[in-house]
Amino acid sequence: MSIYMIRSKSRGQQRKFKRLLRWMDKIDPFKNANDLPFKDTEDSYEHFHVPCGPWLSKPKTSGKIKTAFCKKWLEKTEEIIGNKPKDLPFCKVVAAITYPDVRESQIIIFYDEEYYNSFWDRKGPYQIWTRVDDKRSFAKERGIMTKLPEIGYIEELNDEDYYTKSNIWFYGEWI
Repeated sequence: MSIYMIRSKSRGQQRKFKRLLRWMDKIDPFKNANDLPFKDTEDSYEHFHVPCGPWLSKPKTSGKIKTAFCKKWLEKTEEIIGNKPKDLPFCKVVAAITYPDVRESQIIIFYDEEYYNSFWDRKGPYQIWTRVDDKRSFAKERGIMTKLPEIGYIEELNDEDYYTKSNIWFYGEWI
């Protein structure tokens, strides 16, 4: 992607956002069999990515739309937690909001306790997570009300020819 594409105006934001909201409504344990959470319980985890192009993460995309997306993403996470089957041996539902690249956000459903516990340890040579001060809150900064507990990390990805730094905010169920 060229630098001009990143800086270009993001057209049709409201229309694209409404389409994104319609897709998010399809993640429902009782509606569409193709998007059912809790369907792959034999795997260690299952996850749902944001189905949109780069327009959501562009600097020219409205901050109000980004905040509305984050609010809806957390509401969908709360809904999935509320609809979680009681008979699963281990299941934790967590929303990850990546900022500033919001379209990299996802909802993760963990089915394996060992994988869940190892997921939080990111101190490798290519990826490092550093815990954000507990006094800081992405949800409060954006004016988003949620009952879900929040944990923030600064993520650093460092490869031979690539370096990026972003914040990842996790909301959901903890041990």
